[in-house]
Amino acid sequence: MRPESDVPMHERMLIVEGRASLAVLAQVGAGLPEEKPSNCEVLFISFAYADIPIGRTFSIVFPTRAPQSALRIKCEILAVTQQFAKPFDEIPHGWKTICLMKFDDGIPDIVATLPTVNGWYENRDTVSLCDEDTWRLNVA
Repeated sequence: MRPESDVPMHERMLIVEGRASLAVLAQVGAGLPEEKPSNCEVLFISFAYADIPIGRTFSIVFPTRAPQSALRIKCEILAVTQQFAKPFDEIPHGWKTICLMKFDDGIPDIVATLPTVNGWYENRDTVSLCDEDTWRLNVA
């Protein structure tokens, strides 16, 4: 277990690799809620920097390689699973997961235009989610 408080502030970024394909949704659907509001997206998440609970919110999204292009958002983790469709109550530290994410003001273009993927490692042009303080440390 690794709580967020044990992670240096500049490392507290959730890396999004892509949007889940229809085939993936069919495979892991049992691990996610049946109802998905229109402002939600199922995303492939890279290795988690800490144990991140469901309900955790993020306020910034940006292309991982271009933090200066950040957008302010409100994004919340609604559900977490992985390739075996087992529901989790958090994103476990060090795991790659598939998460249902809610974007309060609609899915931003930076996320909506991510490629639809069937697995991790298919897309290297990732986006990052974080808080304002973490973002400030990464653009300085």
